[in-house]
Amino acid sequence: MDSLSKPQLKELVRRVIVAQGNAFIKELLRSTTARIGATKEDFAANLDAAIDADELTQEKLEAWLAEVEGWGDQHLYLIAPPEVDGARLAAGIAASPHAEALGASASLDFPEALTLTHIALSDTSLSLLWHQGKAGWNRFKPKDFTLEEGLEHYRFDAYRQRLDRSVVRFEWRFADSYCLVLIHRNPEIDHKAVFQDIRRTLATIGCPDAPAKPIPLDQAVKVAASKGKGVHSTRFELDGGYVEMASTLADGGIDAVEPVRVVLQAVDTGQFDRAQGMLHFAAEEHGTSRRIAVQVYGREARLRIWAQCKREDVLRIVELLWAYNSAP
Repeated sequence: MDSLSKPQLKELVRRVIVAQGNAFIKELLRSTTARIGATKEDFAANLDAAIDADELTQEKLEAWLAEVEGWGDQHLYLIAPPEVDGARLAAGIAASPHAEALGASASLDFPEALTLTHIALSDTSLSLLWHQGKAGWNRFKPKDFTLEEGLEHYRFDAYRQRLDRSVVRFEWRFADSYCLVLIHRNPEIDHKAVFQDIRRTLATIGCPDAPAKPIPLDQAVKVAASKGKGVHSTRFELDGGYVEMASTLADGGIDAVEPVRVVLQAVDTGQFDRAQGMLHFAAEEHGTSRRIAVQVYGREARLRIWAQCKREDVLRIVELLWAYNSAP
């Protein structure tokens, strides 16, 4: 892993880390003796101070970033694993054009096109990470001003540049019967193109050159609905029609609306080919760090995770859905 200087670490803070969720940044600062603060500017200054004091090292920052960047607030697909022995991938990566990405330091870049920036390989997993940057402008009235020159009167409206960075991940834990493709919510990212990039990259490092095989999640929705597990809406479909039910309560799912619950329990979901639904995973019931809403598109093998969260939350949600999907 390349060593970053303190100025480079501070640049990582300014360009990447302070763009993450405030709750996560506060958690990072609590691991030091630095003040926490209340604004992004406070966070950046206090993180810089922790770097100067050698309390935040490159290893700590990169480990934290790997847990929070590109997890949640995204689309997630489940696909079948490549038919290759994970132990052979080290040689494949070393012989590929992507060898320099293996164990690479956290990227400071905001590339215009989706770019592979990092590969992590261990005895138990393979992770591929792509980044793509996007610049935007936010209205910033405090910097507005007017100017008079002779008989002319000018007004200047200020905009502050915003740098966003989208993340795409391919995650394969060798013990699992599935792989994850995680695509940050960004309408400019073509999901089909992402799968083509993943296919090419995997083929380059020694996996068979084959299209991704999606794993439908219709059964997961049906089982969640039958168990009343935080289901807020369901839609069961077949070619001739569909049945749709939903709760409009902000804090309660279908299980909290008795007439709708009774109707749902009466539906024979086995008569329907396809299913989708909105599920809420509560922290106290499902072991997540916070309440997370997830839209499940069963036939597409896709989830839409509506909250920014951490790696462990995403993996926990997938584990729960996989258990539902494997139920008879």
